[in-house]
Amino acid sequence: MDDLTALRNAFEGTDPAKDVRPTPEARQRARVEAIAKLEEHETMARPLWKRIPVLAAGAATAALAVGAGVVVLPGDDPAGIPLAYAAQPEPIEVTGGDPADGTGPLTELADVTETRGAAPGEGDVAFVSTTGVQLHLLTANAGDEDPDETYGYRFVPYDWTDWEDLEGNTRQDTEPKPPLETGGEEADHEWFLDQGSESHEDTLHESLVWPAELPTDTDGMLEVLADFGEGPVDESLPAVANAVDRLYESRPLSGAEEAAVQRVFAEVADVTYLGTATDTLNRDGELFSFTVEDDGRVTEVRYMYDALDGALLYRDTTLLEEGPGYGDAADFGLEYPLLTEQIGFVWSGWVGEIGQRP
Repeated sequence: MDDLTALRNAFEGTDPAKDVRPTPEARQRARVEAIAKLEEHETMARPLWKRIPVLAAGAATAALAVGAGVVVLPGDDPAGIPLAYAAQPEPIEVTGGDPADGTGPLTELADVTETRGAAPGEGDVAFVSTTGVQLHLLTANAGDEDPDETYGYRFVPYDWTDWEDLEGNTRQDTEPKPPLETGGEEADHEWFLDQGSESHEDTLHESLVWPAELPTDTDGMLEVLADFGEGPVDESLPAVANAVDRLYESRPLSGAEEAAVQRVFAEVADVTYLGTATDTLNRDGELFSFTVEDDGRVTEVRYMYDALDGALLYRDTTLLEEGPGYGDAADFGLEYPLLTEQIGFVWSGWVGEIGQRP
C-alpha cells in the first residue's frame, strides 16, 4: 500500500479528492513535504529506495495526527507488516574472477548484446516481470521521542508486473510474498498478503514517457536518459542511473538498445567488473558495479548480465554511507553497508494490451 492509498483508506470514503489522479511529480512533491513535516516531529528518516515510498507507515500515522479517524491494522506497526518479514537478505556473491576495471569487459559484453535481436513478443504494450526484496523503514508513533518505539524496519519480498503503452498509460501489480522467516501471527500475514496486493493504474507525464523507438548509439541513448523527467537535461551519473533503472523496469529492450545502455555506463561511470556471480533465482551472469554519490548519500549499484546474450538478469542497491541530514542506519538497528533492494528480472517483452500476459 502506498502513502496515498493509506491516507485515503484512513478517510474511509470521505476523501473529497478520492477521484483525483495526481501526476507522479505531484505525488513526489507531496511525499517530500510530508517527510519534512514528519521530521519536525522527529519521526522519520528519508527513504533508502525509489520504488516503495517510505511513508507506507508514516502516512497512516500522519492521518491519525490530523484527526482523520482511527486506523486499526494488524501486526506491530502502522503499515501492518508482521515482524516475521524482518529477515535481512544475503547479498549475492561472486563465484569466480577477481575485481578489475570494468570499462573493457562491459564494452566487450555490449558487442555481444548488440547481436541479440529484437525484444520478444508482439504488440505496443511493454510488459516487465520482476521479483525481489525491498527495505521498508517504519515509524510507529508520530512525535514519539523514544527511538526504540519510533524506528523499525522490514525486508519484504515482492513480485511485480508492469505494463506501459507508448502513450504512457501504465499498470503495476504488486504482490507481497510469504515471509522470509517464521514467526508472528498467521492472521497478520494473511491480512498483509491480501491488503498488500495492489494493482495501480496511472498515466505518466509526457516527460516520463519513453520514445517509441529508442536510440541504439551511445550518444543518442545518453541524450534520452539525461532528458528523462521534467527537470533540466542532466548527464550526471545519479540522474543517468536513475533513468536506466526506470527504463529497465518499464520497457523491454532489443539487443542494440541494451548494448547502448551498457556503453553509456561504461562511459559515464567508474565501472568495476566483479566476476561471475549467481543471482537469487540461481542464474549465472557477469556482475558489474559502480558507486553513485548523490546529495549526501553514497550507494553501490550492481548489475548482473547474461554472458551469452547480455540481457539484464539482476540488480541490487547497497547504501554505503549517508550525510547527517538523512539519519543513521543504527537508529533502525541496522548498519552500513546496508542492502536496500534486490531485483531479479524474470521476463520482459511486448504484448497487445495492458493487463495481457505473454
